[in-house]
Amino acid sequence: MPVRFPGHYRIPHFPIKLTSTPSNRICHRNPTLKSFTSTRKMTTKTQSPKVAFILDFDGTITTKDTISTLFKIGLSKQASLGIDKSQAHEEIISSYGDEFSKHVQNYRPVKEERTKLWDEFDYHRSLRDVEVRSFERVSTSGVFAGISESEWEEFGRQAVRNGDVIIRNGFAEFCRAVEKQAGVWGVVSVNFSRGFIRGVLEEALKANTRVDIFSNVLDERGIIERSKIEGWMPSKEVIATSDFKLAAMHCLIDTWKKSPIGKYPLHAVYIGDSGTDIECLMDDSVQEIIMAESSSSPLIDILARLGIGVRNIEGYPDSDDDNLLWARDFAEISQSKFLVCFHT
Repeated sequence: MPVRFPGHYRIPHFPIKLTSTPSNRICHRNPTLKSFTSTRKMTTKTQSPKVAFILDFDGTITTKDTISTLFKIGLSKQASLGIDKSQAHEEIISSYGDEFSKHVQNYRPVKEERTKLWDEFDYHRSLRDVEVRSFERVSTSGVFAGISESEWEEFGRQAVRNGDVIIRNGFAEFCRAVEKQAGVWGVVSVNFSRGFIRGVLEEALKANTRVDIFSNVLDERGIIERSKIEGWMPSKEVIATSDFKLAAMHCLIDTWKKSPIGKYPLHAVYIGDSGTDIECLMDDSVQEIIMAESSSSPLIDILARLGIGVRNIEGYPDSDDDNLLWARDFAEISQSKFLVCFHT
């Protein structure tokens, strides 16, 4: 299936136009949710497809968000240098919480009145100013100053070893199964630190990995920047909201298409767990799996409000319905027929 940049959506079918910035409002057409038509056609064996998984990090590969772990690392680093950044940390958390709450309170339409997919996209995109201001407060605080990329990688490994970061069940086995099928996988994340993500992955897999990670980076000044991504617009804006995450996903897919695996048809699959993943999950160029503890996660509840059905991956592909898929962990994905369907 063709990959479109910056994106087309199954519900409704219209393009997102990203010109100077992905935060432009999406164009409003008026299709209904009933117009949903599945694009998830099984590729024939003669086409030699390769499966390509795009994975969110926080709450998908890990069982919970890792932001508190990052701050714990930063505060400890500064303390080792005789610098107390606890007040700066408290101000970052407090200011973000206040701004976020005020934004949600004042935003219209309110959650209960957002019943169309594009309304939900607009809401998540509207959070960009709140998120970017928080990123800027982090960057100017000095909480993460003096930490190199290699140190972040080691901190990531240590966080897994000491239990600060818990990896979702079956992750390593899932990655080995994808690679055994000559498939590919990579990470798209709004996380502050690419180095931390890489360290976590390497400890989880018990191996060095050069897997593609499209996220933000913390330089040694402690400033958050977006990692250099081929094909990305020249703007240096960070990945903080669903629209920028969508653009990063398409850049990752385009990167794979230019690599040796690109000579094969790619069946792209996105796995994510939260609101920042909603545009990636609903993009027409990917199949989707929602990572959730149960059938009533916050993201699944959002989709239910929008009239979008979600079913557990256990029965895949026995049902012909167009519902999205959800899984509790990577073991459940591996134990289903999902990967088998793409084995050639």
